[in-house]
Amino acid sequence: MNDNLKHLVLEMSVGMFAYVLILGILALIFQNGLAAIGFPLGPVLLGLLLGFVADALMLIHMAYVTERAVDSQDEGYANKTTVVQSAIRRVVFIIALFILGSRPQIDAVAMIIGALGLKAGALLQPSVHRIFLQRKEQMLEEDTIKERRMVYGNDENSDGSSRA
Repeated sequence: MNDNLKHLVLEMSVGMFAYVLILGILALIFQNGLAAIGFPLGPVLLGLLLGFVADALMLIHMAYVTERAVDSQDEGYANKTTVVQSAIRRVVFIIALFILGSRPQIDAVAMIIGALGLKAGALLQPSVHRIFLQRKEQMLEEDTIKERRMVYGNDENSDGSSRA
């Protein structure tokens, strides 16, 4: 994967994790209500976590498939590949859901809800990107100031031209 795609996957993963974290906190807050309707806290949290892991794996797979389709520069191949790989992803997720959801330690409904984090990650990605970009720009500015102080000495006035 190229660097831009890796950053995109990371930014979406942060959004997906935020989604699952919020749901986990809500499950903790409403654990008595969940238990009253037959959803104990432990399996719900484990289901959310496994839904996040499934999302992360699906996102990485989508990134690889997309990059391979773009690199092919063949519209027919790209269309066929993305459709087939999408179907494979869905079938693998459904199989994993049946295998893991049949265990009493994992709540299948929570796993499905956790897997919806891919949508939340896509919606939150622009916000996460702006936050990462601000931090990167701030780090670059600090590095520039340090470099100028090393070159021109530790004179506070040497930094004034970059902030004007």
